[in-house]
Amino acid sequence: MSEVCNRECIFVKAGGSWITFKDKPFSIDYSALKSLANIMLRVQDVVPVVLGHGGGSFAHPVVSLFSKSDQSIALVQCNKATRTLNNLVSSFLAEAGVRAFSMQTSAMMSCMDGVLEAFVKPLVKLLSKGLIPIVYGDCIICSNSYRVASTEEVFKALSKYIKPSRVVFLERVPGVYTKDPLAYRDAELIPVINRRNYDEVKSLLTPSPAIDVTGGMLSKIEHSLELSKAMGIKVIIVSGFDEESSVNAIVSGENYRGTTIVW
Repeated sequence: MSEVCNRECIFVKAGGSWITFKDKPFSIDYSALKSLANIMLRVQDVVPVVLGHGGGSFAHPVVSLFSKSDQSIALVQCNKATRTLNNLVSSFLAEAGVRAFSMQTSAMMSCMDGVLEAFVKPLVKLLSKGLIPIVYGDCIICSNSYRVASTEEVFKALSKYIKPSRVVFLERVPGVYTKDPLAYRDAELIPVINRRNYDEVKSLLTPSPAIDVTGGMLSKIEHSLELSKAMGIKVIIVSGFDEESSVNAIVSGENYRGTTIVW
């Protein structure tokens, strides 16, 4: 099945560094969840949405801690951490009135020969019923071990079966900057990233001081360019705290303050 329905479908990711405090293990930013709920309430009857979220301060510390230990222990602890965060997020949204339906990523995806494969029929059915499926970054079982799959990689795997019109990332800050906007007042927003200026942007990005086993912003940009190239769509990064920009980016892909990533 290559199409969900005749209407457009939007992939939306709530960044792990937005919904959690990544420098404080197992911490939730409930102000971010409140904004996320408000955004989802405004869009759920307008466009079909597949919602994803990052692991933030739940998954990344666990994966980093257990990465050099017994693989089975690491897999169990990662699964516990990601499910815990997802339960908090999906429960918060449901209590706010969002038609959110959690889907355990590691139960619907596997990794064969380095390629992520997904069983999407339940997710497609949820979309057809007007629900918002929620997926998330997780530890995925592979042929002989496991691997960490970011939400961006999950979206990429899903896009083989479900063709999004665009991908929207909801982050703590409204896009990609020339330097950390939370630390430098002279940081400038980069409005567009494409194949022509990617190398320049890459040279500006520095590793996050918080633990991030999925590669952080640079990895997000790389996966975004891949999606844009493969599917001819644009990827938008906005601040989830800017609810108007977030809603506009999701519903129309216009009139938002953020960074547009396009091949």
